[in-house]
Amino acid sequence: MKVTRHGIIAMALAAVLATAAVAQEEPLPIKRTHNPRLVGTAVLVNIVYVPVRLALFAVGAVVGGFTGFILMGDEAGAESMWGLTNGSAVITPEMLEGTEQFHFTGYD
Repeated sequence: MKVTRHGIIAMALAAVLATAAVAQEEPLPIKRTHNPRLVGTAVLVNIVYVPVRLALFAVGAVVGGFTGFILMGDEAGAESMWGLTNGSAVITPEMLEGTEQFHFTGYD
C-alpha cells in the first residue's frame, strides 16, 4: 500500500514542479502580422456582411433544393442554384489588402 501512496505523491510532485517551471518562462513577444486598422475594418464590415451572407446562403439552399425537387431530382439544375451558397463566409484582412480574392457567390 505504501508503494502506491509514494507513487501518487511522486507524480503529484513532478506535476507541480513541471507547472512551476512552465509558469516561470518569459512570454513570447507578440508579432503583428496585420495592420490593426485592417483588422478593425474587417470586424466592422463583417458585422454587416455575415448576416447578409447567412441570409443569402439560406435562400440559395432553399431555392436549390426546391429547384431539384421541381426538376425531379435533376442535380445539374439544383447545383446551378446552389452556386449562390458558394463564396467567402467572412471578410478577412487579406481580402481588404487585396492579397486574397473575395467571392460573394460561386458565380464571381
